[in-house]
Amino acid sequence: MSTATLVAAVPVQLGRTRVDAGLTPIDVLLGRQQELTPVERFAREHEADLIPAGERWWADRLPTAAPGAGQQYAFEVDLDSCTGCKACVSACNNLNGLDEGEQWRAVTTVHGSTATCSAPAGPSVLTVTAACHHCVEPACLAGCPVDAYEKDPITGIVAHLDDQCIGCSYCTLTCPYEVPRFNADLGIVRKCDMCRGRLAEGEAPACVQGCPNGAITITVVAVEELRAELVAEPATRLVPGAPDSTLTVPTTRYRSRRVAVGAVDSGDFADHRVLNPSHEHTPLSVMLTLTQVSVGASTVGAGLGVVAPDAVPDAVAITALGVALVALAASVGHLGRPLQAWRAVIGIGHSWLSREIVAFGAFAGLGVAHAASSVVGLVGWITTALEVAAAAAGVAGLACSVMLYAVTGRTWWRVRTSTNRFGLTAVAGGSLLVSAVALGWPSHPSSLNAARILLSTSVVVTVASLIGQALVLRPGTATRPRSSDLGATRRLLGGPLKSLVQLRVVATVVGGVAIPLVARTELTGVTVGEPSLSRPGLALACLFSLVVFMLGEFTDRRLFFSASVAPRHFAAPSVELEGARA
Repeated sequence: MSTATLVAAVPVQLGRTRVDAGLTPIDVLLGRQQELTPVERFAREHEADLIPAGERWWADRLPTAAPGAGQQYAFEVDLDSCTGCKACVSACNNLNGLDEGEQWRAVTTVHGSTATCSAPAGPSVLTVTAACHHCVEPACLAGCPVDAYEKDPITGIVAHLDDQCIGCSYCTLTCPYEVPRFNADLGIVRKCDMCRGRLAEGEAPACVQGCPNGAITITVVAVEELRAELVAEPATRLVPGAPDSTLTVPTTRYRSRRVAVGAVDSGDFADHRVLNPSHEHTPLSVMLTLTQVSVGASTVGAGLGVVAPDAVPDAVAITALGVALVALAASVGHLGRPLQAWRAVIGIGHSWLSREIVAFGAFAGLGVAHAASSVVGLVGWITTALEVAAAAAGVAGLACSVMLYAVTGRTWWRVRTSTNRFGLTAVAGGSLLVSAVALGWPSHPSSLNAARILLSTSVVVTVASLIGQALVLRPGTATRPRSSDLGATRRLLGGPLKSLVQLRVVATVVGGVAIPLVARTELTGVTVGEPSLSRPGLALACLFSLVVFMLGEFTDRRLFFSASVAPRHFAAPSVELEGARA
C-alpha cells in the first residue's frame, strides 16, 4: 500500500469535529460551523437550570390549559389535606418579598359538623387556608375611587395596581373577606394576585409550591356555573361562618369529605368569639362629624332664610363653610398618599367614595360662592339660590356617606342605622351651630324665636338618636339570623369599647339635651323681659353646648368604625398587621 493511500484512510481530528481525511475543505468547514461555541454551550446549561427544582412536586397542581371564554383561574383547597402548618403563608411572604408584618394568606380553624356526610355524625375540626378569592364581582374593584384594581379579562385574576393606589383603604371595607391589607411603609394597600407573573411563565404560585401536602391547586372554573350554583343555593358559603357568597361570587373552592363545607350553620371559626376592636380611622371620624354639622347648619340656615330671612345672619353661612373646609382638610390625613388625593374622583361611575368627594367638593364650592355673594351684597335671589344649592349638595354628600358604608354589607352600617346616625347628627348639630351664631348677632332680634325653636329641635333629635341606636343593639336584634356581626358589635360595645360608649352618652346628653334645655329656658326669660343671662352669654352657652355635643358625636364616629365587624373575614389576619395609623 502506498503512503498516500495510507494517509487518506486515517481519520483526522479538526477542532471538535472528527472527520475523514477524504472530506473536502468545504465539508470540513460546514461541520465545524455546526459546533456550539463555549458561550452557546453555557447558555444551554443555564436554560436547563431555569427549570424550578421542585417542578415535579407541583406540576400536577396547575391546569393543563389556560382559561377559555367564560372561564377563569381559581384556587381549590383540599381541607382534608391541609394540616395548618402555614408553609403556604411562609412561601407567600418569602417568594413575594412581603414586608415584615405584611400577610396575603392566612390560616384559621373551623369547627364543623359531619352530619351531612357519609361518616358518622359528630364534630369535626378543619384548618382553612385562604387568600384573595378573585371574585367574579369583586367588591374591591367596584369600591375603589381611583380604579386601582383590574380584573384580567383572560385569567380572571383580580390584581391591585400599586402605582394607582392612594391608600384610602376603602377596598378593605368593601371586601367581605377584608383581603386587601394596608402597608403603612408604602402608604398603599396590597393583596394576593395569584402570582400571575409565575402563572404566565408556567410556574405555580408561591402557596402552591410551598404546600407540602398538595392541598392548594390552581384550577379553571366556569363563571356561569358559579352564578348558577348561587342561584340554586343562595345561602352558600365558602366554608361555615364565611360571608354570603352572593355578595361577590368568590371563585375559591373548598373540598372536604368530612364536613359540609358550604352549609350555613354547620360550623363556625374557632375564634369567632375572640373580638378585637377595628381601626378607629380618626381622620374619617373628624371628617364625618364636621361635615354633618356643617351640612346641618347650611340646611337649617337655608330653610330659615326662606321662611324668616331676618332670623339668620350671614355669619351662619360663613361659619358652616369654615367647618366644612376643616372637615375636608382632615379627611386627607386618612390617605396613605395624600398628595394623590385629587385622583379620588376617577371612580365616580361606580364608587360611592368618589361620589361623596364630588358632592362635598360641590358643597364647599357653592358655600364659598354663597358666602362671597353675602359679603358683596349681590341680588337677593342669587344669594338665596346659591344657599339652597349649597345645602342640596351637602345633603347629597350626606347621602353618599350613608351609602358608602351601607354597601359594605355590615349590619352596623346598614342604610337605616347610618341614616339615623348621620342625619340626626346633622339636624341636632346644625341647630346648635345656627343658634349660637344667631344669638351672637344682636342685629337680628327675630333670631331669638328661631334659636328657641332650634334648641328644642336639638333636644328632641338627640333623644331620638340615642333611643334609635339603643333599639338597634337590643339583644333580640343581635340574635336574629344574618345579624351575627351585629351581635359581635354589641359584645364589643359592652366590653373593650365600654368606656368610649359611656363618654359618648354623657357628652351627647350634656351637649345635646341638658345645656340646650337650660338655654331654651333662659331664652324664654329673655322673651318676657326677665333674663338671667345676657344674649352674648346665651350665645356662649350654645357654643359650649355645640362643642360638647360634637365631642360626643366624634366619639360615636370612632365607635362607628371600631365596633364594626365584617360578616366574617377569615381570609384576613385576626390582628391589625399594618401598624399604627393616623
